[in-house]
Parts: sequence; structure tokens; C-alpha cells
Amino acid sequence: MKAKDLWIPFSYENRRPVIIQRLLFIPSHYEEHLKFAMPNLSTIFQNENACHVEFCSGNGQWIIDKAKNEPDKNWIAVEKRFDRARKIWVKMHNENLSNLFVVLGSAQDFAKYYLRDNLVDGVFVNFPDPWPKKKHAKNRLFQSEFIRDLAAILKPQRTAFIVTDDETYKGQVIDHFLENIHFRPEFPKPYFINNFEAYGQSFFNDLWVNKGRNIYYMSFIRE
Repeated sequence: MKAKDLWIPFSYENRRPVIIQRLLFIPSHYEEHLKFAMPNLSTIFQNENACHVEFCSGNGQWIIDKAKNEPDKNWIAVEKRFDRARKIWVKMHNENLSNLFVVLGSAQDFAKYYLRDNLVDGVFVNFPDPWPKKKHAKNRLFQSEFIRDLAAILKPQRTAFIVTDDETYKGQVIDHFLENIHFRPEFPKPYFINNFEAYGQSFFNDLWVNKGRNIYYMSFIRE
């Protein structure tokens, strides 16, 4: 499989959600999500194994490794940039990872509209865009609404795991989770740890560690 093998088969004006060879395309600036009949996870993966979702998958290093090293689990990579999602899609096919599925679309839309009838066993968000300028803070993924959507898709006693190098964003993530009655922190106050060697590697993890940045690991349990 090559990058050129993935293309969206309609114009922007005629856009709609579609599944193309184990990739779900979710159009941007689209209002009719509920018209799409999202298959349940057992149909997508042809098994009843536990399913984990990574939002903001980037180039896919972390989730590709997870899919290869934990084949008894199903994995969904969610990435809104076409070039990055396509890279994961190509690797998935070339490495025959039948326990991986790719979503090209926003994390907010996928969580809110496409997993509404499915419950997952774990959520991971690795290095979400921190939008560091104060005037752009409204663009951050972690707002109260997104955390409510995570509560709706996670099975009880399962976790949402977030990793960031941005101290300000770390504080916002913690505050929003503490405000939600459906989650409790797994780690004691201050609700994060800085070392988790077994967690797995990613492009941004290696980048920021090599630059001497602190990495913040946070985990919140769905009550």
C-alpha cells in the first residue's frame, strides 16, 4: 500500500462520512453526522476484544507499536490531518495490523457522534496541540464538553490517559477532569507523574525529552 492509494472519492461540496479500506473519513465543517450508520466495534474488528482509542495520533508511532505488541486488543487511531492519518493507514496495511482502524477527522466529532453506541476500554491522548497563546485557548481539545463525551464512551472503571509537555495545558486538563463528577484521578495530588518508562514512545515524546522538557502523565478513571 502506498500513500497515493488513499483518496477521498467526492468533492468538498458533496462530502460525507465514509469508510475506505479500514479508514473512517469524517468531513470537517459538516453538520449531518447522525445520518451516518457507524458500525459497532465488533463488526469493524470482527471480534469482541477490548478496544482502545488514541486521539491526536500524529504520525502513529505510539499506536502502531501498541497494535503490534498487544495484538489481543483493538486500537483506533484518530487524527485530523490527512497526511498524518494517511501515514498511519499505509503502515497499518503494509504491516497487516488487523487490530487497528484509522479515523481521519476531529477528535471532538468522533467522540461525540461516532462512538455514541460503543463503549471503549481505554482512551489515550498523546501530546495534544497546546495552543499556547491565551487568545487561542478556546481551540484546545480539553474542554468540559469533550470530557463529558469521554465519560459517555468509556466503560466504568476504565481510564483516560493524557500526556503533555505543556505545564499550562497540564493544569487545564486536570482542572476540567476534577470538575467532572464521572472521573477521579488515578494518581495522587498533584495528579500527574513525570516518569512512565513502560508507556511507549512517540515522535513528540522523543522530541521534547531530547530538548529537556518535563513530560506530564495524567490518568483519570471513569466512575
